[in-house]
Amino acid sequence: MKLLFTLAALVCALVATAQKPIDGTHPPLSFPTDTTALCLFRTPSPDGVPFRIPAVAKTKKGRLVALADYRYCGSDIGFGHVDIVQRTSDDNGATWSEATTVLRGTAIQGDNACGYGDAALCADLRSENLLLVVATGNVFYGYANRDNPLRIAITRSPDGGRTWERPQDMTDRIYGLFDGRNNLDPLRALFVGSGKLVQSAKVRVGKWGRVYAPICTHQGNYVLYTDDWGETWAVLGGPNVQPAPKGDEPKCEELPDGSVLLSSRTWHGRFFNIYKYDNATEATGKWADVVMSAECPGGIRVGRNACNGEIGIYAVRRTTDKKKMWLAVQTIPAADERARVTAFYKPLLSPADWASPLAFASDWESSLLLTPHKSAYSTFCMQKDKRLAFFYEEEPAVYSLWYQPMSIEALTGGKYKAR
Repeated sequence: MKLLFTLAALVCALVATAQKPIDGTHPPLSFPTDTTALCLFRTPSPDGVPFRIPAVAKTKKGRLVALADYRYCGSDIGFGHVDIVQRTSDDNGATWSEATTVLRGTAIQGDNACGYGDAALCADLRSENLLLVVATGNVFYGYANRDNPLRIAITRSPDGGRTWERPQDMTDRIYGLFDGRNNLDPLRALFVGSGKLVQSAKVRVGKWGRVYAPICTHQGNYVLYTDDWGETWAVLGGPNVQPAPKGDEPKCEELPDGSVLLSSRTWHGRFFNIYKYDNATEATGKWADVVMSAECPGGIRVGRNACNGEIGIYAVRRTTDKKKMWLAVQTIPAADERARVTAFYKPLLSPADWASPLAFASDWESSLLLTPHKSAYSTFCMQKDKRLAFFYEEEPAVYSLWYQPMSIEALTGGKYKAR
């Protein structure tokens, strides 16, 4: 039974004390007093378990699927039992389903399926299929090595998250892409940047649009891609090229011309790089030179924090003259700590605005504070009603996960409108 967010439901949510387990009705929802955000996963759960790591996607029919880590062990993959849980909405976020478990860890020490976490989610542009890539196993990223790696697995849903396949371990196939490289050691550990995976609207080889999965490694960032919905993978630009050697948790987006944008976590801002195709079908091309946003004129510069965020590019129209263009949106905490998650934005009027990483990273127009509170990881996608579905970590506790829908007009103070 879905929860209807009427005034009566809100009052009940605020005064309710009885809470049910994660596999039943989710703990009552409540709204913060100073925003329109809605808490989808509140930490701690009735069992005292924390949530973390938001991921969200919209299916072809418009269903929103929101995922989170349910961390029985209280920490990252490698420290014990972690599940992936979900809630869904079929009415642009007005109501949400009860929470259900997508992937359940075994909690067995030493088991490759001890836990599943750090969800990276992709919704197919032409169907209700979902592709989910996760970290798995019993080894923490910082302690892993090639002989005992942090593992990687995928699962798929053919029906918008109603059912999910059994997870498929991809560890040997993915790590093997980087064995035997020129003058570079095999990768010790890797995981896909959590949040939103990007499917190309421009490149289609066979049945599926190309999907990009940026990875974090002890040797910086790389970008994987698949043309067959996760069955096989390759490295964009090859395994010997490091598009962001000092990058941490990464995200990808497709630029209007089909080039691939890499946005990666670093202190005070983001690393940006761009892969331009010579031949998109054959995936041949070249990475440019990486730049750091805080060092670019008018670039994104934040306080003394390094945190995961999200990048998105959307078709918009400028309201003053109805001119068609694109809008880049980047979320990241803006404070000297993990707090004040903010959405920065920049209009892309012509290819000159993404001709190079420096051009893209420079001259961001403005920003909007999403929350004034302690807050950390964030992601977003565009809903069927063309509002952005922001989904981010925020207090109380470390952390609850909050959903906040917002139109492009509201984000930009009326300067731009989605088209």
